[in-house]
Amino acid sequence: MNSKTKKKTKTYKASLELQQRIGTGPLNPILIERAQRAIEENKIDFSPLGLQYLSELHEALESVEKNIDPSKLEEQKRILTEPVMELKANATIFHYSLVGNLANIMLSFLESITEIDKDALSIVRGHHDSLKAIIGGKMTGDGGQNGQIMMNELKDACARYYKKRKKQG
Repeated sequence: MNSKTKKKTKTYKASLELQQRIGTGPLNPILIERAQRAIEENKIDFSPLGLQYLSELHEALESVEKNIDPSKLEEQKRILTEPVMELKANATIFHYSLVGNLANIMLSFLESITEIDKDALSIVRGHHDSLKAIIGGKMTGDGGQNGQIMMNELKDACARYYKKRKKQG
């Protein structure tokens, strides 16, 4: 990585458990550069893995839709959240930053809702369908202007959901 492409990095304090596992102190800069290069030069096709996570999300949606149960809110949110977290965690590594960004928006939505209803599930289903098109079409990167529009639409759908709930409450 030369000085022109060097990016500012964020530093996060490691948990005590992590410190005990790997130690403390700076990491070897050569190892960091090697890891960064591996990520940047990664040529692995993410689509089979991404489609697998989308299949898991589809199954989760089907399961929750069949039995919306307020007494199982946290469990049902977890079922929906797990494949979205996997998409978020893996997409950017494989150059699908739009998928990662959309999954991040969906994670925030799922974490914030206080009930699961047909409207919330409709938003999750729209998210699923959008990601399926992106991954199926091998739309890598941030999607440019279309990617920004997709992110704004998802944010707007979430905002409409919150606004509707606020009026009902």
